[in-house]
Amino acid sequence: MAATTKISKALTSSGIRLPPLPTIRDLVKLYQLRAIKQLSQNFLMDERLTNKIVRAAGNIRDHYVLEVGPGPGGITRSIIRQNPRHLVVVEKDRRFMPTMEMLAEVAQPFLRMEIVRGDILDYRIEHAFPDCPQHDWMDERRAPVHLIGNLPFAISTRLLINWLRDMSLRRGAWSYGRASLTLTFQKEVAERIVAPILSDQRCRLSVMNQIWSKPELRFMISGRAFVPKPDVDVGVVTIVPLQTPLTQVHFDTVEKVVRHIFSMRQKYCRRGVSNLYPPAMREELTEATFKKADVDPLARSFQLSVAECLRIVEAYDELLKQHPEIAGYDYRAAKVKGVASVDDELDSDVER
Repeated sequence: MAATTKISKALTSSGIRLPPLPTIRDLVKLYQLRAIKQLSQNFLMDERLTNKIVRAAGNIRDHYVLEVGPGPGGITRSIIRQNPRHLVVVEKDRRFMPTMEMLAEVAQPFLRMEIVRGDILDYRIEHAFPDCPQHDWMDERRAPVHLIGNLPFAISTRLLINWLRDMSLRRGAWSYGRASLTLTFQKEVAERIVAPILSDQRCRLSVMNQIWSKPELRFMISGRAFVPKPDVDVGVVTIVPLQTPLTQVHFDTVEKVVRHIFSMRQKYCRRGVSNLYPPAMREELTEATFKKADVDPLARSFQLSVAECLRIVEAYDELLKQHPEIAGYDYRAAKVKGVASVDDELDSDVER
């Protein structure tokens, strides 16, 4: 096969010129790689688009790259052509191992490529690049570490929240410094990540991303470019950590409060925030929260700026220190099992 042919190194202005390889379509046919719907798999076959995704990550030459869910390897090829120092691909599906091994063999003269068969949700990124030096978080230059991936829709929001938590704690990929993300999301989720105040797409995901990072929607890809074709178009988003996050409150507290703020998007924000507190203290502490935060309790959540959301977070955090008994309160757990309520309208970030 082409991977075993003699490889000649030819560096051009655009990166490495790989030897002739089977196309992604040919590999999909050769190894009978059918996309599995339950795993939210969609293959991107167009090399021009995979190159465009990798270019959106910026300069990765001589840098460290982790690719999430490479599948048959379309984006992987585009990454290799840009000549990173070290590439780690994390793939859960064993069917893609032969194509990854072929690419690793082709890449061997140019860079270090490792294949990890496992679930990205369990992978410890802080161990991925042992020779990558740590970079000062406050340095204008970001760490030379990039996470790139065509994410499965089913886990994209969960992954992003996990990574934002790691970013806030400067662990995982962010133990190296301000590592960047270049990821695909279904169109609606991509728009929510970057949604400004008053936008129809404004939600928990918008505020959480904008507290710790600068997200940017780079471009859209038609669903027709994927096999099988998803029901929606896809957005490519870059996420760069802020040098100075907009709050020092612990991530879990911020996430809890922001989730409640947006739990009933079309109602007054007071309604969602009130559910942070047990019934016996609810009215008193809700009033105290909005007074401390200097926020209009009759505003809708999508009308709140990031700063206003954070003032509510900080007011709650202050009240939590005065009333530690409210820390474990969960209004949903207090309901009668099986009885639905309007309070169940928690924002899913994917479907509303």
